[in-house]
Amino acid sequence: DIYFCLYAYYQGTDQYKYPLPYFDAQNGPPNFLMRNNRDGTFKDVTQQSGLNQNNTRYSFCCAWNDFNNDGRPDLYVVNDFGRKNLYRNNGDGTFSDVADQAGVEDVGAGMSVCWFDGDNSGKEELYVANMWTAPGERIASQESFQERAAAPVRALYRKHGMGNSLLRPDAKGSFHDVTAEAGVGMGRWAWSSDAWDVDHDGRSDLYVTNGMISGPSRQDLNSFFWRQVVANSPNIAKPSNDYEQGWNAINELIRADGSWSGYERNVFYVNNGDGTFCDVSGALGLDFLEDGRAFALADLDNDGRLELVLKNRSGPQLRILKNTLQDLPSSICFHLRGTKSNRDAIGTMLTLRTETGQQSRTLRAGSGFLSQHSKVLLFGLGKNEQAISASVRWPSGLEQEFFGLPPDHNVWLEEGTDKFSVKPFESKQKTQSAGSQQSEALPSTVETWLLDPVDAPDFALPDLSGRKYALSAARGRPVLLHFWSKKSGDWEQDLKLLDSVSSQAQVFALNIDDPNIDDPSTDLSFGPRQSVPLLRCSDDIAAIYNIVFRQLFDRHRDLPLPTSFLLDEAGQIVKVYQGTPNKGMLATDLGSIPRTPAERMSKGLPFHGTISGQQFQRNYLSYGSIFYQRGYLEQAESAFRQALRNDPASAEARYGIGSVQLKQNKLEDARESFNRAVKLPSSYPSTLPNAWNNLGLIATRQNQIAEAIPYFQEALKLSPDYPVALNNLGNAFRQQKRWEEARKVLEHAVDVNPEDPEANYSLGMVFAQLDQNEHANEYLQRALKFRPVYPEALNNLGILYLRTSQTEKAVASFQECIRVAPDFDQSYLNLARVYALQHNPEKARAVLLDLLARRPENVSAQELLRQMP
Repeated sequence: DIYFCLYAYYQGTDQYKYPLPYFDAQNGPPNFLMRNNRDGTFKDVTQQSGLNQNNTRYSFCCAWNDFNNDGRPDLYVVNDFGRKNLYRNNGDGTFSDVADQAGVEDVGAGMSVCWFDGDNSGKEELYVANMWTAPGERIASQESFQERAAAPVRALYRKHGMGNSLLRPDAKGSFHDVTAEAGVGMGRWAWSSDAWDVDHDGRSDLYVTNGMISGPSRQDLNSFFWRQVVANSPNIAKPSNDYEQGWNAINELIRADGSWSGYERNVFYVNNGDGTFCDVSGALGLDFLEDGRAFALADLDNDGRLELVLKNRSGPQLRILKNTLQDLPSSICFHLRGTKSNRDAIGTMLTLRTETGQQSRTLRAGSGFLSQHSKVLLFGLGKNEQAISASVRWPSGLEQEFFGLPPDHNVWLEEGTDKFSVKPFESKQKTQSAGSQQSEALPSTVETWLLDPVDAPDFALPDLSGRKYALSAARGRPVLLHFWSKKSGDWEQDLKLLDSVSSQAQVFALNIDDPNIDDPSTDLSFGPRQSVPLLRCSDDIAAIYNIVFRQLFDRHRDLPLPTSFLLDEAGQIVKVYQGTPNKGMLATDLGSIPRTPAERMSKGLPFHGTISGQQFQRNYLSYGSIFYQRGYLEQAESAFRQALRNDPASAEARYGIGSVQLKQNKLEDARESFNRAVKLPSSYPSTLPNAWNNLGLIATRQNQIAEAIPYFQEALKLSPDYPVALNNLGNAFRQQKRWEEARKVLEHAVDVNPEDPEANYSLGMVFAQLDQNEHANEYLQRALKFRPVYPEALNNLGILYLRTSQTEKAVASFQECIRVAPDFDQSYLNLARVYALQHNPEKARAVLLDLLARRPENVSAQELLRQMP
């Protein structure tokens, strides 16, 4: 049978995009138990087996083990963002989650697990790899961290940064956390963990691979993660904008060369034999700094020592490590074969007995994280010099004893057969160490054919003489865009290279040097005349192409110089050259531009193969969103329209086009786009609420408040806690003087986002209209707490003070408003009126003159000034 662990952030529009809440997320995808029908097919028996209990978490790994020694395999599932599961096998095809009763819930960021008999008691302990992070421990212990959370919840957050866990069973079958006493908690951002006897002393040691992402930047994002993501997690299963933005930010930062738990060394703990362990990672040479992920163990050369095959995310991606410890004690290696049980004898427990004690190992399918050790059981024999015996409990329940086993031999055992065969280990050969393996240097030039071309944004730029060149005018022939600077590389040779291929393509050399600074290096008048136009690249075009480059690859980094883009006749970028192109290759490329998806795959992939599923397609929605956020509306609309061509039923593309049109104040066009968007199924939960809200905004701008209200209400039907729609609906009710309805909606808005200054301000204004002055004062003050420079709130707070006969406070509020927002006229006018009522025309006149000095055309100030005595 097969048990599948699933881990995914986003499964569809009906599932929230992020783990929620962080400390106990239960919105993950379900795991599955597939039963083998013995005819080449499988059946989903998750529900009928009871493995659907607590099955909505983010599962990384699992391990089978008969923890209660009843002869049936039980299942431990490691989950990220919260609790783990221990499914006890009931013996009737069903399981029960007993993690809580057994004491193995182990709240934390679970990555892997290993069962091992660390104290040679015959009862296997549980070592769970989580995350240890100094910033997490520091930040989670601060009073300001999750200050609204209950103490038990704050403790669960702290546990997420405290590292790995060693859980030891007692005589009654319950487990106890002995991590601190054993000294094995520190594992950094742990991935794979497992045990083996590296020094052959008869005791199992522990190894943990560590590290998430080591980027070029050494400024680690771990503190950012705890401050901006974990600290903003809701403590109930309720979406949070701040939490989402934190996740979005860190995901972008790691793609932009950031390090997140980067440069973290692997950890090896040697077993001291007294329940404690020591970190000897450096002494053994196992403290590698790469982003470790997984490892597997095997005696590759049959010398009785396990080699370590280590897999990293970063380079070197693979290391093979030989145990070269001197004067190791003997060992013995068992090869098992099942007959009544499964052929590979998975699930067999073997207990080895010597004069120095006993050791137990279980043969398992799956090791650590995404790994599989060789299917042998190797034991170190320590100081033993006497006869060796072994008892074997096969998965079928059969128990056998074997005596007179020789050390330093491979031993083959077959289920149901009393005899065994042996073969001595190969003689130990002297191993030449490869020394420190260095990572390969990244190449200085990189050429990449794009599997899916991207439209090159149009431009019209001047050359040195002022003549303008438009990219669109070159349609119909290949184009080479070369971005360069006189401050990088051998630019003169690069330009000569471009000149040599100008007969094959239209070539533009876009210089990004600032011509306005007093620097001779920005003078482009040099050398003999060339046929390649040398264009002054504007800041906007440089920024636009920087965005294009950043989104081309999963690594989001700024456009390096020099970089060249090869465009086909349709104006699409088909290849990117980072650094100086190879002259011969460039000429060849210009004559062999791919036209079809098959041709692009042939050039773009390093090897041939069959692609299953959808073809490669660029995400133009991302391009559109980024262009929109940066204010490049023309490019944003172009990207959204390309997304719509790729998928005519995309609500997101329609919404994006409408957003651009709304920004351009093309209200009727935007209305049509949003109306079409709300009739389509969406891929993201926020798309349709946003579209309905924007329809309401358009109606509001056209002073059609009655029409706007149903639109806002539609948005809130889909997303009841949508802060923007709540604010807009509340303010629409305010404009219609429907004060009670406005109050209810705005109270909801403040409840959803207590620190929203606009919601607090609007609610304060409603209370002012209801003559509830204390509440009005409270919410206006809250608005100013969260936005100190809020002229409308300061001004209306001053008016509220006047209403309640607090003239001095009113004057102070108007004066503060003038100080922080000197172009806001209402506070000048109100302050002048107060001075006039106090029979102080000189002060009133001075205030009005200050306003007129800034805004001479202000009619109200002019009128008040004429009324002054």
